[in-house]
Amino acid sequence: MAAQVPIPEPSDTISFMTILADVLRLPEETLAMAFMYMNRYRKYYRTTEEIDFLDAHTLALASLSLSSKGTESPRRLREFLLPAYRLLHGSNPHAHPLTFPSELYDSLRATIVQAELMLLRVLKFELRIPLPFEFLPRYLDRTVGELNVGGGGWLGTEDYDGMGKEQRDEYKVARLMETGIARACKAEIVTALQSYQLANYFPARTIAAACLYVTLREKGLRVTQSVGSWLEEVTGGRVDAGDFHDVVAELEQNKAGR
Repeated sequence: MAAQVPIPEPSDTISFMTILADVLRLPEETLAMAFMYMNRYRKYYRTTEEIDFLDAHTLALASLSLSSKGTESPRRLREFLLPAYRLLHGSNPHAHPLTFPSELYDSLRATIVQAELMLLRVLKFELRIPLPFEFLPRYLDRTVGELNVGGGGWLGTEDYDGMGKEQRDEYKVARLMETGIARACKAEIVTALQSYQLANYFPARTIAAACLYVTLREKGLRVTQSVGSWLEEVTGGRVDAGDFHDVVAELEQNKAGR
């Protein structure tokens, strides 16, 4: 008997989407966008009398597949279906692998295609929903980046962001968005967009600011001025303070519940 391969088994839809995105080497933006699509879809059916025909895993696969196209990191449906089937059925000793081509594969593929069409209709064919990632570089530059090149009138470091590619490669200089704080912020954003409330009711720039603030605190970095002043300076006054505090509270509550 062949040894049991220690493949992690997803416990819910979120973990299913997360591991599948990693298996397919999808960027954080793609997974975050998939969570946005899924939550927008759920909101639509919570506010309408229409019947929702999609089960959770079909919706998850359709959201991931569609988001891979919307974020310009497309994968074929076969690339989704084969590992997804193994993740969902691999622990069953009586299950057989999904093969391609096969009648079962054709049936599953047709189901996902139909689900994508339903999701597109709910999204009104708008695949480019603004994500917090779009605002994060600017907010990071106004906080962590201020320590570089005499930011704020103080003496700073070398102009790492202004280095040419050859010099960056020689000295292995990471870009700002590749630093530890940036990566932690991006992970925080992906987690935030799993929330139905945050994905549907708060602007992307507000979530970006809140994720940065929470990440800084978790790294032991405190804001020295008032939170309101910090928010004003970092976001240029374009984030509502009340919304910001609501998102921070939601993020911290979600952390406490994990």
